[in-house]
Amino acid sequence: MKLRLMTAVCLALSGASVRAADEPSVVPLPPMETLAACQPQAGSLETVVCGDACCPQWPQYFVFDVLFLQRDNAAGNRPLAEGSTASPDPGATLLDTADLQFAVAPGLRLLWGQRVDDEYGWEVGYLGVYGMWADAGVQGVNQVAVPGAIADSVPGWLTADSVRPTYASSLNIVEANVFHGRCCEGCSPNGCGRYCRCTDILCGAFWAGLEESANLNVTCCAGDPPSPYRVQSSSNLIGGQIGIRRRRDWDRWALEGTAKAGVAGVVLSQSSGAITSSLAPGQVYRDPTSASTGGVGLLSVINATAVYRLTDHWGLRAGYNLIWLDGLALAPDQWDFTDTADSGRSVVGGGSLFLHGANLGVERRW
Repeated sequence: MKLRLMTAVCLALSGASVRAADEPSVVPLPPMETLAACQPQAGSLETVVCGDACCPQWPQYFVFDVLFLQRDNAAGNRPLAEGSTASPDPGATLLDTADLQFAVAPGLRLLWGQRVDDEYGWEVGYLGVYGMWADAGVQGVNQVAVPGAIADSVPGWLTADSVRPTYASSLNIVEANVFHGRCCEGCSPNGCGRYCRCTDILCGAFWAGLEESANLNVTCCAGDPPSPYRVQSSSNLIGGQIGIRRRRDWDRWALEGTAKAGVAGVVLSQSSGAITSSLAPGQVYRDPTSASTGGVGLLSVINATAVYRLTDHWGLRAGYNLIWLDGLALAPDQWDFTDTADSGRSVVGGGSLFLHGANLGVERRW
């Protein structure tokens, strides 16, 4: 009853409704104790008698997907290196944040859910993307300068031999949803080839955490170690989401599509290390700094997946994903090239992250 009440409240708030008027017939899910009697005949996945109230045949499901995602760099397009006074084109931008291009990063998705009565259910899930990495570089003897007033204060930053920024990032998302769904069963025209089509409206809560670090490594002279400008940022989104999932099963195949969108409160923070120079060991030109703030963020996830059933319970999955987050503090945006008492003591938010790519995995439904 609590689950039914929570779902009803979510549906009322979202204004969502599920209609199946265009379906051949609407068949409520059978009680849990009758599901065992609704399995296909032994040795066959296709010999279910049309009209059985056996849609779907599983009250529980578990999904394991490996993700391969490409990230588009959405940090503000800011100069990171420019021509020095000794270069052929002084002041020209040689390197900016748009040059930090990410390779494909691995990830993981886990989802476990259960239908607890005819139309209601719950699920919990996790999605993580790890090892997102980008770097770039520019070099030329005495021809590279760090932009902004900070370069005037740090020895070697106006006439460097090279500037190499690096950027690392990881993302974790945890969610819990309740859903209200309807499933309908139909028969193919050539006999009793059964199909089952389900539509679920989801409502729930999520947490998304983005952890990032970025280093601007400035090498003044040949043989000298680089002088790094290190920053770290953290974005934590906590909010609610609504979504829809549709799935159609027939024979050994299934197609499933999910779309979810949510609004969240965001806690943003950043910290930066001390700025030093290899030309003056022990001298600190800016002390470590940190700052935090709040805001509003958005999360949207879309997935389309095809499933091939190996057995009555196990299936192989392959699909495509789109993930978008907004309202973030991205690490490269926290580099502060000014030289005042307040430099490095604020958080630059409003950044966004877009990921897209494939998923491969398995599912179990029982």
